[in-house]
Amino acid sequence: MADSIVTNQPTFLKRKIMKYSSIYIILFCSFFVSCDKREGKNDLPPLRTLIVYMSADNDLSEDAWDNIREMQRVYEERGTNLIVFIDPVDDVPHILRIEQGKNTRIKTYSEFNSADASQMGTVLQEIIEMYPAESYGLILWSHGTSWLPAARMLRSFAEDNGRQIDIVALAGALPVRFDFILMDACLMGSVEVAYELRNKTDFIIASSTEIISTGFPYELIIPELMATKPDLGKVSENYFNFYNRQTGAFRSATIALINTRELERLAAVTNLFIADRVFDTQTFDRTSVQRLDVYDEQYTFDFIDFIKKAFPDADINPLKEQLDKTVLYKAHTPEFIGLYDITTYCGLSCYIPGYTDLDDYYQQLNWCQASGFYRLFH
Repeated sequence: MADSIVTNQPTFLKRKIMKYSSIYIILFCSFFVSCDKREGKNDLPPLRTLIVYMSADNDLSEDAWDNIREMQRVYEERGTNLIVFIDPVDDVPHILRIEQGKNTRIKTYSEFNSADASQMGTVLQEIIEMYPAESYGLILWSHGTSWLPAARMLRSFAEDNGRQIDIVALAGALPVRFDFILMDACLMGSVEVAYELRNKTDFIIASSTEIISTGFPYELIIPELMATKPDLGKVSENYFNFYNRQTGAFRSATIALINTRELERLAAVTNLFIADRVFDTQTFDRTSVQRLDVYDEQYTFDFIDFIKKAFPDADINPLKEQLDKTVLYKAHTPEFIGLYDITTYCGLSCYIPGYTDLDDYYQQLNWCQASGFYRLFH
């Protein structure tokens, strides 16, 4: 097996698609109070504060401003707050309140590293204190490379002058449990990422592949996210339909809506499935499994397709049944930027052991231990 991961990508992908590595995770809230119950209740906090955290001190800075302009065009006051933190290339980090057709700068910071978990946690806590609400949603916007460790060419989440946030540290930085997290970053729709965030949100919306640089279609999804009872399945579907209508390389997308309350059960069923089976990393043909990234050395694969190919004679129906409870919506285009076909997609990617520079780190992840994936390393 390879000792390291080769990160060569087409320039178009690195500059344009990797931007939307951001895996935005959107969570569905089933406990929102209806508007009619709030009429005349001036002492009640706003229904929801939706926070967008944009770590954009990188090559995606202009895309960030484009997305903010989209938000401004469609925002309507519905007893909700839309608050954006942005750290762009051309300015210091600051907080914006989005309103119809405009934004208002609420707070300005001295320059700092927005890809630092501690700084992120501080900013999110300050926004929550400034704009308290009955519920909170979060959009994480930047580069991303799934669960992979920070401080290397590959990123986990965010990008600020070569610095990134490890996914474990990211989970620790989130100050509250969000109703939903939408990850507008590449490759964040992995079972490893979802499991690390399971106690920080009820629902996640994310892409298992890279995301085209235009990111999520905010003009289509912001009205739904600000609704009294957001339909997160519709948000996911709007993302897919937007890219599925494109042509050429731009017709490239995967998307999934993940119910985090089912992830521990998914891990338990996976653990039971793997318990008495043997997997040989040296002889297994990784290229037989559906790939979900564009790297020369792939490290993200379709979860169910891996299980099927690794254990071809096993009954995987119990695992598929639990997965159907965990992934509430999934969709994919026929191919990804002309580099590979997508013939199967279960809604979650996973890692296949075999890279010596990643295996040790991977075994520290909660998913690896809870699901029994650690047995695959022996």
